[in-house]
Amino acid sequence: MNQEKQDTNYGWMILTILLFSQTILSMGAYGWGPLGPFLKKSLLLTSVQIGSLTSILYLTSVVFSIPAGMSVDRWGAKVNLFICMMLMGIPLILASFIGNYIFLLILIAFTGASYGMINPIAARGLTLWFDTKSRATAFGIRQTGVPAGGAIAGVLLIYLAQMRDWSLAVFVVGLLSIGIGVIGFFLYREFPHEARGISIPEQGTKKGMSLMDLVRNRNLLLTFLMMTLLCLGQSSISAFLVLYLKEHLHFPAIQAGSFLTLAMITGGAGRIFWGVVSDKLFKGRRLPVMKIVCALATISALAAGLWTPGLTHYLFIIVVVFFGLSFLGFQGVAVTMLVEVCGPELAGRATGLGVTIAWAGMVLGPLVYGAIVTLGYSYAWLFVGVAALGATLLCQAIHETDLDEVMNSQ
Repeated sequence: MNQEKQDTNYGWMILTILLFSQTILSMGAYGWGPLGPFLKKSLLLTSVQIGSLTSILYLTSVVFSIPAGMSVDRWGAKVNLFICMMLMGIPLILASFIGNYIFLLILIAFTGASYGMINPIAARGLTLWFDTKSRATAFGIRQTGVPAGGAIAGVLLIYLAQMRDWSLAVFVVGLLSIGIGVIGFFLYREFPHEARGISIPEQGTKKGMSLMDLVRNRNLLLTFLMMTLLCLGQSSISAFLVLYLKEHLHFPAIQAGSFLTLAMITGGAGRIFWGVVSDKLFKGRRLPVMKIVCALATISALAAGLWTPGLTHYLFIIVVVFFGLSFLGFQGVAVTMLVEVCGPELAGRATGLGVTIAWAGMVLGPLVYGAIVTLGYSYAWLFVGVAALGATLLCQAIHETDLDEVMNSQ
């Protein structure tokens, strides 16, 4: 009993390490947008070249997610976390000394591989260190590192670039990444499996399990597709909410930007809120929470499509809050449900596969929305609403009795 209490307490140390790691990695990933004007002036880059820096990062992130998951399942979270932080830190420090676009692109590709590793690492670590009564809360807290890192990057990196140039900002993020990697290597502990009767096979996978076996798991596949549809809405909101508010509802630019910020803040809070609701109110059940989230997503998208410019601007705050709680706040509980379906033995590769599939929604969302918006914003939001309705139907198709059996066995 004392051992179990010690394990639970140290789980919060693990969560702290993963939260700081995610925040710094997100600074490295989201920092290229704020640094764009400085890079454009210093390296004489075109807008297309500036955009390619972010594109290559996310491309390598997606490509590396599945191999990263397999590596985490095979070697554990500790070693992979150290490699992950070094893959972000060392290339960024090198990039701060290189004023060449091609070399910068190559180095950023390495940082994308790092960004693709953190989700499988966190999934395995938190699944093992937290039980079903606190796991979704832990996942939600860790997920707040994503918007936090982006927010910090938008302020700190611009300040550092103005103080000197973009290379100082990149160097600082690289140094922070290496620092947390070294600290994490000494503080991170692999979970003592025998303490809770969790047996992890020597090879890190269930015998005979492959990626195709994961895809054939009905509940897992439905969870993947549900996440994809919600990610489609998430990226559409991130790309077009400000334009929609300015062009269709005639919001002032500052007010439109502040509403997007509100959505991001609500999304970060929602990741924790839904985790607590799932752990405490629903006693570790994930599916009821996801049904609520998908319903809110559907309602908010359809409301945006039906909204007219004549309505009071500030009334639209309700829709924005719903956007944040649903499309931007679902990740913690969804990833928790995903890893609980497959169990801790396969948490890494299942998360890697899930991220790869879900990112299809992130890529396709803005492209399809942008094509439909030529017909009108109402049609574009209807498209997002139909996607959210599809996610709702997928939730209804998941067999909750199967999830309960899996949860009770962990």
